[in-house]
Amino acid sequence: MLLQLNTPVIQGTLIQYGILGIVALALGYLFWNSYNRMIVRNDSLEKKVDALQDEMTGLLIEERDRMAKIIEENTRAINDLRTIIVSTLIQNKK
Repeated sequence: MLLQLNTPVIQGTLIQYGILGIVALALGYLFWNSYNRMIVRNDSLEKKVDALQDEMTGLLIEERDRMAKIIEENTRAINDLRTIIVSTLIQNKK
């Protein structure tokens, strides 16, 4: 008795909400598909951003090391130049 469906009630409900129910169901389906596509796209974009951040971090580390080497070489060159200038000034005073 509990599982027995009351057909006139179901038909009345379908008639009452027929077009509106179909439209609401179609809109719900479209919304759900759009939401799922957005989630998938968001996940793929996050993966791309992570990959680009890793690449950028690697490039920044390489450039930092390269700049540190250049600074070290320039510091040595400045010290050599200072030594040459001081020794030249000392020799010219003699």
